Amino acid sequence: MPNKEIVGYALSTDANLIAQMAQSDYTTVILCFIIVDASGKLTPSVELQAMFNAPNLISDLKKAGKRVLVSIGGEVFTTTAWAALANDVDGTAQQIATMVKAQNLDGVDIDWEDTNYTGYNAPTFLVDLSKALKKQLPAGQNFVTHAPQAPYFYGGAPGSFTQIYVDVAKNAGDAIDLYNIQYYNNPWYVGDNAEQETAKVAGLIPVTETTFPSSILGIASTGVPFSKLILGKPTTQENAGTGYLTSGEVERYLVTPLLRKNPDFAGVMGWQYPTSYGSSQGTDGWAAVMAQALGNDTGN
Repeated sequence: MPNKEIVGYALSTDANLIAQMAQSDYTTVILCFIIVDASGKLTPSVELQAMFNAPNLISDLKKAGKRVLVSIGGEVFTTTAWAALANDVDGTAQQIATMVKAQNLDGVDIDWEDTNYTGYNAPTFLVDLSKALKKQLPAGQNFVTHAPQAPYFYGGAPGSFTQIYVDVAKNAGDAIDLYNIQYYNNPWYVGDNAEQETAKVAGLIPVTETTFPSSILGIASTGVPFSKLILGKPTTQENAGTGYLTSGEVERYLVTPLLRKNPDFAGVMGWQYPTSYGSSQGTDGWAAVMAQALGNDTGN
């Protein structure tokens, strides 16, 4: 049986640190971030360029069996930037595809966090960009993931930010392979402790007699396959403002019961591989606990 996903975001200028992920239990490495100027021109961030400049980093990660993606977006991406990209979806996809092919990557992660967006139709843009990337990238390099915050799956009125990924998932189909859902930094939607997260993140305990809509079970109830749902958590206390649970709590209260509920549950995501931004230490221990919880082959 293939291993479940353990996705790790790599935001660092220390290529030697990220190279250590080859010996870790992470299955997918996402290099961060592609950035953009007001005209819509995409370039690597300082951190991403450091990864691209490192000889053999990407090839060594791939030789170790890791899927290696590049992420576009993040919390600092502005509405103006997203609107510029939405104005030319095919051109945006072409720019991303050129970078993916040049660096021999396996695909793209879209980290859209433009909650108060204006000037473009966000769900339509996210679906159209995913489909364009699937079409423009060659087979083997067209794995497309998204990293929505939990509230985007809560559901609400058309056009509200809580409805965005409900609509995206409904219309994207096979254009999106995984959803790396950010269950942190939104305390009302996530909870403040392990028991609350059992309800609001996993969806295993009802909230006011119903399954919490943006929980894993809540999202699955709308028709999104369990095999596409990734539960994202901070790997350390320093890597998020709220939403941190110890690796043991993530295993006990979230991962193990979700697998018991549905064996197709896809896996977990950790923000991020460094123990904090600028750290020289990785979170291999966190990934090892997740691998054990998911029943992965821990040969690393």
